[in-house]
Amino acid sequence: MAPPIKSVVANIPTLTKTLLINVFMISSMGAVYIYRQQQLEPDTPLLHSHCPYLGLVPGRILQAPWTIVTSIFFENTFLTFVSSLAVILFCGKYLERAWGSRELVRFILITGILSNIVTWAGILLSYYLSGGDETFLYGVQINGLSGVFSGFLVAFKLLIPEHRLALMGGRLAIRVKDLLGVATITSIICLIFFKAIVFYNLVNIGWVIAWIYLRFFQFHDESGLYGDRSDTFALVTFFPPFLRPVIGFIGNLVHHLVIKFNVCPSIFGHQRSTMYDMEHQTPGSARAEAERRRALALKALDQRLSKPSPSNIGSSSSVSPQPSSSATIIGSATSTTTTTSNIESTTTTATKTINTSDFTEKQQSGTNEDTSRDD
Repeated sequence: MAPPIKSVVANIPTLTKTLLINVFMISSMGAVYIYRQQQLEPDTPLLHSHCPYLGLVPGRILQAPWTIVTSIFFENTFLTFVSSLAVILFCGKYLERAWGSRELVRFILITGILSNIVTWAGILLSYYLSGGDETFLYGVQINGLSGVFSGFLVAFKLLIPEHRLALMGGRLAIRVKDLLGVATITSIICLIFFKAIVFYNLVNIGWVIAWIYLRFFQFHDESGLYGDRSDTFALVTFFPPFLRPVIGFIGNLVHHLVIKFNVCPSIFGHQRSTMYDMEHQTPGSARAEAERRRALALKALDQRLSKPSPSNIGSSSSVSPQPSSSATIIGSATSTTTTTSNIESTTTTATKTINTSDFTEKQQSGTNEDTSRDD
């Protein structure tokens, strides 16, 4: 096994393993059911990939309400099945170590369940608008992790927005914060050419729900704050520049309404918000968020450096103790800050001296002019 693949597969966190097993087991049971249905009813091509006991069929939600949850982990095609396992392995492993198992499972359930419910409501509305076309009730199945995966991209935009992914052997690189745009364009193409209305809805509803949760409701133990109110995570940053004024106006209007009816937790009161931020930032909230991210980065660095390599285990007893990495980083940051402060104070003093000398020269020149006039 190649070293990069071995490093990815090794040391998989507990929740990520559980998610992989759930997708494998539920999708396998669905595949067995679909195979038996094809043998018993070969003349029903419309329902050849439907499993109403695991996937969410809009017209059967009252008979099988548990499918709101099981449909999240049910993939009915081989391509989506393999893709889901790969995405859970890479994304779930990273987010579980960054957030912890409890927060990750909360994020997945909130994003997946609400995406399914909103998509089901949209399909039900399409049924009534079409005049009672039962294809929307029994010919459509909501399933898959598409909504959760688009939510993962929102989480990566929050955590590592400027990280670059090298593709095609390094010939193509894309920033993490741009991946959601690629997913959105892909969903639009699938909607136009393949009429994949469920995939389109899950992708675009999933990232909106994920943004709402991460922006307003996620609780941070380190800072004691809810959500992330930084400018770089505002709603308008997910859209092209020419759409931002419209999105900002609509977003501010909706935000005022949810604050008025106490739907969204707010630490800002009923202040007037700006179009870009979607809401005002409290004093110190940006600094607290920066400190939280800095603490997480230092913690992750300490964990990596604290793991001894196999070649150094035998000689670890003869090595003298070294200061911790976080202390070194903090000391470097402190010295850098002190140097910057000294430079700024020197510059300020020099500027004041120049201004004083300029004023003295002007005053002397004015005195000379007055003396010449008196003469």
